[in-house]
Amino acid sequence: MSKRYVVLGLSVVFALALAVPALGGPSNLIAKTSASVKKTANKALKTANTANKTANSALSAAGAAQSDANTAKGDANEAKSEAAKALAEAKKGVTAAAGAQSTANGAKTAADGAKSAADAAKAAANAAAAAAAAAEANANTRIKSSTQVVGEPSAENTTASKFASVSCGAEQVVTGGGYSIAGESNKVTVGLSEEQLYGGGWFVSANTINGQVANWAITAVAVCGTK
Repeated sequence: MSKRYVVLGLSVVFALALAVPALGGPSNLIAKTSASVKKTANKALKTANTANKTANSALSAAGAAQSDANTAKGDANEAKSEAAKALAEAKKGVTAAAGAQSTANGAKTAADGAKSAADAAKAAANAAAAAAAAAEANANTRIKSSTQVVGEPSAENTTASKFASVSCGAEQVVTGGGYSIAGESNKVTVGLSEEQLYGGGWFVSANTINGQVANWAITAVAVCGTK
Protein backbone atom coordinates (compact mmCIF):
# COMPACT_ATOMS: atom_id res chain seq x y z
CA MET A 1 0.00 0.00 0.00
CA SER A 2 2.91 2.41 0.75
CA LYS A 3 4.31 1.76 -2.77
CA ARG A 4 1.00 2.89 -4.27
CA TYR A 5 1.17 6.17 -2.32
CA VAL A 6 4.73 6.76 -3.52
CA VAL A 7 3.71 6.16 -7.14
CA LEU A 8 0.67 8.45 -6.71
CA GLY A 9 2.84 11.22 -5.23
CA LEU A 10 5.36 10.89 -8.02
CA SER A 11 2.56 11.11 -10.57
CA VAL A 12 1.36 14.37 -9.03
CA VAL A 13 4.87 15.78 -9.12
CA PHE A 14 5.21 14.65 -12.74
CA ALA A 15 1.99 16.42 -13.66
CA LEU A 16 3.17 19.63 -12.02
CA ALA A 17 6.47 19.35 -13.86
CA LEU A 18 4.63 19.20 -17.17
CA ALA A 19 2.56 22.24 -16.25
CA VAL A 20 5.39 24.44 -15.01
CA PRO A 21 7.23 24.88 -18.39
CA ALA A 22 4.08 26.41 -19.81
CA LEU A 23 4.45 29.15 -17.20
CA GLY A 24 8.17 29.73 -17.08
CA GLY A 25 9.59 28.12 -20.27
CA PRO A 26 12.26 25.41 -20.63
CA SER A 27 14.87 27.43 -18.83
CA ASN A 28 12.74 27.70 -15.74
CA LEU A 29 14.42 26.06 -12.68
CA ILE A 30 11.17 24.49 -11.58
CA ALA A 31 10.77 22.91 -15.04
CA LYS A 32 14.25 21.36 -14.81
CA THR A 33 13.51 20.09 -11.38
CA SER A 34 10.22 18.63 -12.59
CA ALA A 35 11.97 16.84 -15.44
CA SER A 36 14.42 15.31 -12.98
CA VAL A 37 11.58 14.30 -10.68
CA LYS A 38 9.76 12.73 -13.65
CA LYS A 39 12.80 10.70 -14.53
CA THR A 40 13.14 9.57 -10.94
CA ALA A 41 9.43 8.76 -10.83
CA ASN A 42 9.75 6.63 -13.99
CA LYS A 43 12.61 4.72 -12.46
CA ALA A 44 10.63 4.27 -9.25
CA LEU A 45 7.61 3.11 -11.26
CA LYS A 46 9.74 0.62 -13.19
CA THR A 47 11.25 -0.61 -9.94
CA ALA A 48 7.77 -0.93 -8.44
CA ASN A 49 6.54 -2.92 -11.46
CA THR A 50 9.53 -5.20 -11.23
CA ALA A 51 8.93 -5.66 -7.50
CA ASN A 52 5.25 -6.35 -8.19
CA LYS A 53 6.15 -9.03 -10.77
CA THR A 54 8.61 -10.56 -8.32
CA ALA A 55 5.94 -10.55 -5.60
CA ASN A 56 3.43 -12.20 -7.96
CA SER A 57 5.98 -14.85 -8.89
CA ALA A 58 6.72 -15.47 -5.22
CA LEU A 59 2.99 -15.67 -4.48
CA SER A 60 2.50 -18.18 -7.31
CA ALA A 61 5.44 -20.26 -6.08
CA ALA A 62 4.03 -20.15 -2.55
CA GLY A 63 0.63 -21.32 -3.84
CA ALA A 64 2.26 -24.22 -5.70
CA ALA A 65 4.25 -25.13 -2.59
CA GLN A 66 1.06 -25.04 -0.49
CA SER A 67 -0.69 -27.31 -2.98
CA ASP A 68 2.23 -29.77 -2.87
CA ALA A 69 2.20 -29.64 0.91
CA ASN A 70 -1.56 -30.36 0.98
CA THR A 71 -1.07 -33.30 -1.39
CA ALA A 72 1.78 -34.66 0.74
CA LYS A 73 -0.34 -34.29 3.87
CA GLY A 74 -3.19 -36.20 2.21
CA ASP A 75 -0.81 -38.98 1.17
CA ALA A 76 0.61 -39.13 4.69
CA ASN A 77 -2.87 -39.38 6.22
CA GLU A 78 -3.80 -42.14 3.79
CA ALA A 79 -0.59 -44.03 4.60
CA LYS A 80 -1.30 -43.62 8.31
CA SER A 81 -4.82 -45.01 7.85
CA GLU A 82 -3.50 -48.02 5.90
CA ALA A 83 -0.86 -48.63 8.56
CA ALA A 84 -3.54 -48.57 11.29
CA LYS A 85 -5.63 -51.10 9.35
CA ALA A 86 -2.60 -53.35 8.84
CA LEU A 87 -1.80 -53.17 12.56
CA ALA A 88 -5.39 -54.11 13.46
CA GLU A 89 -5.27 -57.10 11.12
CA ALA A 90 -1.91 -58.14 12.57
CA LYS A 91 -3.35 -58.03 16.10
CA LYS A 92 -6.28 -60.21 14.99
CA GLY A 93 -3.81 -62.66 13.48
CA VAL A 94 -1.80 -62.82 16.71
CA THR A 95 -4.98 -63.41 18.76
CA ALA A 96 -6.12 -66.18 16.40
CA ALA A 97 -2.68 -67.80 16.48
CA ALA A 98 -2.64 -67.73 20.29
CA GLY A 99 -6.08 -69.37 20.39
CA ALA A 100 -4.99 -72.06 17.96
CA GLN A 101 -1.83 -72.72 19.99
CA SER A 102 -3.87 -73.04 23.19
CA THR A 103 -6.26 -75.49 21.52
CA ALA A 104 -3.35 -77.49 20.15
CA ASN A 105 -1.74 -77.63 23.59
CA GLY A 106 -4.98 -78.86 25.14
CA ALA A 107 -5.38 -81.51 22.46
CA LYS A 108 -1.78 -82.68 22.97
CA THR A 109 -2.29 -82.94 26.73
CA ALA A 110 -5.46 -84.99 26.22
CA ALA A 111 -3.70 -87.20 23.68
CA ASP A 112 -0.77 -87.77 26.04
CA GLY A 113 -3.16 -88.77 28.82
CA ALA A 114 -5.04 -91.16 26.55
CA LYS A 115 -1.78 -92.71 25.36
CA SER A 116 -0.59 -93.17 28.94
CA ALA A 117 -3.85 -94.88 29.86
CA ALA A 118 -3.71 -97.08 26.76
CA ASP A 119 -0.11 -98.06 27.50
CA ALA A 120 -1.02 -98.96 31.08
CA ALA A 121 -4.00 -101.03 29.94
CA LYS A 122 -1.88 -102.79 27.34
CA ALA A 123 0.80 -103.57 29.91
CA ALA A 124 -1.81 -104.95 32.29
CA ALA A 125 -3.34 -107.07 29.54
CA ASN A 126 0.07 -108.40 28.54
CA ALA A 127 0.86 -109.21 32.16
CA ALA A 128 -2.43 -111.03 32.57
CA ALA A 129 -1.91 -112.97 29.36
CA ALA A 130 1.61 -113.92 30.40
CA ALA A 131 0.42 -115.02 33.84
CA ALA A 132 -2.38 -117.06 32.31
CA ALA A 133 -0.02 -118.69 29.84
CA ALA A 134 2.45 -119.53 32.59
CA ALA A 135 -0.31 -120.92 34.76
CA GLU A 136 -1.62 -123.05 31.94
CA ALA A 137 1.86 -124.35 31.14
CA ASN A 138 2.44 -125.22 34.79
CA ALA A 139 -0.92 -126.89 35.09
CA ASN A 140 -0.32 -128.97 32.02
CA THR A 141 2.93 -130.34 33.44
CA ARG A 142 1.99 -130.85 37.06
CA ILE A 143 -1.73 -130.81 37.52
CA LYS A 144 -4.18 -133.43 36.34
CA SER A 145 -6.94 -130.94 35.86
CA SER A 146 -7.52 -127.25 36.46
CA THR A 147 -10.50 -125.04 37.02
CA GLN A 148 -10.87 -121.28 36.67
CA VAL A 149 -12.47 -119.80 39.73
CA VAL A 150 -13.88 -116.26 39.57
CA GLY A 151 -14.13 -114.37 42.83
CA GLU A 152 -16.65 -111.78 43.95
CA PRO A 153 -16.11 -108.37 42.32
CA SER A 154 -15.32 -105.34 44.40
CA ALA A 155 -17.90 -102.58 44.66
CA GLU A 156 -18.33 -100.68 41.41
CA ASN A 157 -17.89 -97.02 42.33
CA THR A 158 -15.38 -94.16 42.07
CA THR A 159 -13.10 -95.25 44.90
CA ALA A 160 -9.52 -94.72 43.73
CA SER A 161 -7.93 -97.89 45.22
CA LYS A 162 -9.49 -101.37 45.27
CA PHE A 163 -8.51 -104.98 45.76
CA ALA A 164 -10.10 -108.39 45.32
CA SER A 165 -9.22 -112.01 46.01
CA VAL A 166 -10.45 -115.52 45.30
CA SER A 167 -9.58 -118.89 46.89
CA CYS A 168 -9.31 -122.35 45.44
CA GLY A 169 -10.99 -125.41 46.92
CA ALA A 170 -9.62 -127.32 49.90
CA GLU A 171 -8.15 -130.07 47.74
CA GLN A 172 -6.81 -127.74 45.10
CA VAL A 173 -3.68 -125.68 44.60
CA VAL A 174 -3.47 -122.35 42.86
CA THR A 175 -1.50 -122.55 39.63
CA GLY A 176 -2.05 -119.02 38.41
CA GLY A 177 -4.52 -116.24 38.23
CA GLY A 178 -5.47 -112.89 36.89
CA TYR A 179 -8.23 -110.34 37.06
CA SER A 180 -10.95 -108.53 35.16
CA ILE A 181 -11.91 -104.86 35.41
CA ALA A 182 -15.43 -103.65 34.84
CA GLY A 183 -16.44 -100.07 34.03
CA GLU A 184 -13.88 -97.45 32.98
CA SER A 185 -10.95 -99.86 32.78
CA ASN A 186 -8.92 -97.48 30.61
CA LYS A 187 -8.47 -95.23 33.64
CA VAL A 188 -7.21 -98.00 35.92
CA THR A 189 -3.80 -99.58 36.43
CA VAL A 190 -3.18 -102.86 38.30
CA GLY A 191 -0.44 -102.79 40.92
CA LEU A 192 -0.52 -106.39 42.20
CA SER A 193 -1.72 -109.63 40.65
CA GLU A 194 -0.22 -112.56 42.55
CA GLU A 195 -0.82 -115.67 44.62
CA GLN A 196 -2.12 -115.05 48.12
CA LEU A 197 0.48 -115.22 50.84
CA TYR A 198 -1.75 -117.38 53.02
CA GLY A 199 -4.16 -119.91 51.58
CA GLY A 200 -4.45 -121.11 48.02
CA GLY A 201 -5.89 -118.31 45.96
CA TRP A 202 -5.21 -115.16 43.96
CA PHE A 203 -4.96 -111.51 45.05
CA VAL A 204 -5.18 -108.34 42.91
CA SER A 205 -5.07 -104.61 43.68
CA ALA A 206 -5.47 -101.60 41.39
CA ASN A 207 -5.68 -97.80 41.37
CA THR A 208 -7.00 -95.14 39.05
CA ILE A 209 -4.33 -93.55 36.82
CA ASN A 210 -2.94 -90.17 37.92
CA GLY A 211 -5.80 -89.59 40.34
CA GLN A 212 -8.47 -89.72 37.61
CA VAL A 213 -12.10 -90.18 38.63
CA ALA A 214 -13.53 -93.41 37.26
CA ASN A 215 -16.45 -95.73 37.99
CA TRP A 216 -15.01 -99.22 38.10
CA ALA A 217 -14.74 -102.58 39.83
CA ILE A 218 -12.14 -105.35 39.90
CA THR A 219 -12.53 -109.14 40.15
CA ALA A 220 -9.82 -111.68 40.99
CA VAL A 221 -9.57 -114.87 38.94
CA ALA A 222 -7.67 -117.97 40.12
CA VAL A 223 -6.63 -121.04 38.19
CA CYS A 224 -7.06 -123.91 40.62
CA GLY A 225 -5.55 -127.31 39.91
CA THR A 226 -6.18 -130.80 41.18
CA LYS A 227 -3.24 -133.10 41.55
